[in-house]
Amino acid sequence: MAEFSEQMPVWSSEDEAAFRARPCTLSRREVLGRALAISGAAALAGVPRFAFAQSSTPAVGANTAAENVELADSQVMRLPTKEPANMDPGVSFGDDGELNVLFNIFDGLVGVDQATGKVVPRVAESFEPNADATEFIFKLRTGLKWSDGTAMDANDFVYSWQRVLDPATRSQYIPALYPIKNAEAIANGKAKIDTLGVQAVDANTLKVTLEGPTTYFPLLASTWTFYPVPKHVIDKVKDKWVEAANIVSNGPFIMKEWKHDDSITLVQNPTYYGDKPTLTQATYQLFKDPSTQAYTAFENNELDYAEPEGPDLDRVLADPELKKDILTFQLSNCYFVVCDCTNAPTDKVEFRQALYMAVDRATLANSVLKQQWEAAFTVLPNDIAGHNQEAAMKEDVAKAKELLKTAGITDPGSVKLDLVFISDTARYKTVAEYLQANWQKNLGIKINLSPIENSQYSDWRASREKQPFNLYTGTWGSDFSDPSNWFNQNFTNASDHYRNHWNDPEFDQLVDKAATNTNEQERVQQYQQAEKIIVEQAPIIPLYRGKAFRAVKPWVKDLYFQPVLSYVHLRTIKIAKH
Repeated sequence: MAEFSEQMPVWSSEDEAAFRARPCTLSRREVLGRALAISGAAALAGVPRFAFAQSSTPAVGANTAAENVELADSQVMRLPTKEPANMDPGVSFGDDGELNVLFNIFDGLVGVDQATGKVVPRVAESFEPNADATEFIFKLRTGLKWSDGTAMDANDFVYSWQRVLDPATRSQYIPALYPIKNAEAIANGKAKIDTLGVQAVDANTLKVTLEGPTTYFPLLASTWTFYPVPKHVIDKVKDKWVEAANIVSNGPFIMKEWKHDDSITLVQNPTYYGDKPTLTQATYQLFKDPSTQAYTAFENNELDYAEPEGPDLDRVLADPELKKDILTFQLSNCYFVVCDCTNAPTDKVEFRQALYMAVDRATLANSVLKQQWEAAFTVLPNDIAGHNQEAAMKEDVAKAKELLKTAGITDPGSVKLDLVFISDTARYKTVAEYLQANWQKNLGIKINLSPIENSQYSDWRASREKQPFNLYTGTWGSDFSDPSNWFNQNFTNASDHYRNHWNDPEFDQLVDKAATNTNEQERVQQYQQAEKIIVEQAPIIPLYRGKAFRAVKPWVKDLYFQPVLSYVHLRTIKIAKH
């Protein structure tokens, strides 16, 4: 293992302030340069560039405001989302309805500046790694408070991260913590929770010890699983702490009201440590499927933002005037089918390969999904290092039929499988119906469609740990721009995020070594090799990737998007007079 030759510099709140004070004359839809860097400088001496500049995909700025824009008297933004399944950041697996709100009412130690893609201080005013990035020291700001006025300090992070690993919490994203010393051992019942490598040295100093060199840890720490949660409230009201009447947070906004299945209202947090946002309120209208139901409200000026899909998007893209309000950019994600690798017939790799080869992805993306999505033949998106397009298997119906025979299927018509999908989103149903018809036509097997509601999905998936299944549609979008976020956190036998019980020792060894490898070229090659294995073994079957089509009213200024976790971050937004 190569050692770093120099100590990495500190990135502080002063550096952030200087960066934000730079001249800015960006115009509408101007593409901003993106460098996922811990410091504002270029690649650091002695430090592999891979660790800090993992993507060159540009960010997009919507209606970037000039200095002399006149602001509206009412600084209220109206947005769509869906009913959150769970508003606890320590539990959430990253459902859209949850993240739309969580990113605005909580702050972690650090965050990703949406205009630049850079990791910047939030609750921590500075952070510094040791020489080989096996340890990080975060210096917290003084005078921090929860939204109810209660003081908060480094101990809140110790409690919150340990809580994620407590079985009673039922966290759905435990592998996010595995880079921390002893986290995986604790999750497997082999170590006590107080041995987790996180320590409050004093009230304003948090020390994080990692399993090995983890140069991307600040990027990981910007994700919601690492947000602090209020022990004093949770101790008092237990699971009900996430309701609007009880929720206490630490971000620029707080939840004022949550009318379930109707609306969520956020207002400014009066105890927030940072710059007060220009927006005074954000109102989320809750839809069963915002992608197909919200655009009409946007057209009627009842919403300032929408994410149209399907017929609405077809109409928008065909109309030059409507199209003016649309921002388009690539997303860092993949939609796929999950296979139970211990339940016949999907326990046979040849059967899974047959399913992969019998899908016509071009037809799915271009005809069924009307060019609003892109065909995916591999797992990693092309903005993530390790993406290996050469790992793709060929679509070949004749070979797929031969593979069924190799898998012991002599009468395909006798094979009946359940395909579970979330019913709330119209696209999921469309894709499930396409797969049903496609596999029956090409392979002769029968697919029974089993819709479940979004509110049931996370519990259903968690229960697959012990209950067998056949197939279900799943998705993953990058939480941070590193292949470890995909392979190490989801698909190793230890993590098994999708509960499909895939066990490939060669894959596990490759990604375990890659996670702490400081040799950039070697690390990329390891993840490329891992991609080849996961595609060929087909524990999941990649289908398509996302394009973002975002409708934004022209009076919404300083709204920025990243391909990774592309949600609306309210802290920079202004409403111009209109």
